[in-house]
Amino acid sequence: MKRALRAATILGLTATFWSCAKSDAPAPNSATGCAEFVSIPVTAHSLGAADIAAANKLFSSSGIDNRTFRYVRYERSPFETYYPPYTTYDEQVVGIQEYANGLPIFTAVSNFVFWNGRFHGRIGQSTAGTSLTASPGLTLVEVRNLFFASMEQFDRAANADSDQCVTAEFGYYDLGAGTSNAPENLVKAWKVTRKDAQYPFAYYEDNGGKLIYYDNGIRTFR
Repeated sequence: MKRALRAATILGLTATFWSCAKSDAPAPNSATGCAEFVSIPVTAHSLGAADIAAANKLFSSSGIDNRTFRYVRYERSPFETYYPPYTTYDEQVVGIQEYANGLPIFTAVSNFVFWNGRFHGRIGQSTAGTSLTASPGLTLVEVRNLFFASMEQFDRAANADSDQCVTAEFGYYDLGAGTSNAPENLVKAWKVTRKDAQYPFAYYEDNGGKLIYYDNGIRTFR
């Protein structure tokens, strides 16, 4: 049970992956408002050099192809088993986001667990890749308009106005993610948020602009 709880905790941390290591290429339009394109290459690991080297060594020694992995988390600590024979392992956890065609798969986040330098298990969403192109159909102006329409519909408290700038990142999204036993269904998609703010954010399908998910950061606990 404790191991299961630990796994759930690791999975919960993957929600922070998408806010790491931004590389912005501004594309403002004074006539329609500000929108900036965000590109995060697979090589833009959000770890220090020593942690990157440690992660590379773990994947290499375990024979795991890491060319499509962007590292977003690394932790090392002792792990004690709660069942006989009682053992303490040197546990290393590497959190990654997978890429395809040079673009992030927003839903393909995983934690690789290593015990004593050897691969122990993988926790989280993986991908089989995609034959979809890496070219967007929607423009930044269209994506920005979609986002402000969603804010008006779901979150008027966000006080959307024409002077606010948004950032938009292009990639892929698995529409089957989070549904038990659902097959992978990747679509080209956009992640949009207000510039310099974590919330609200939203995902849209590139084909037609359909809203996939909107989150204003408000949580209700009972």
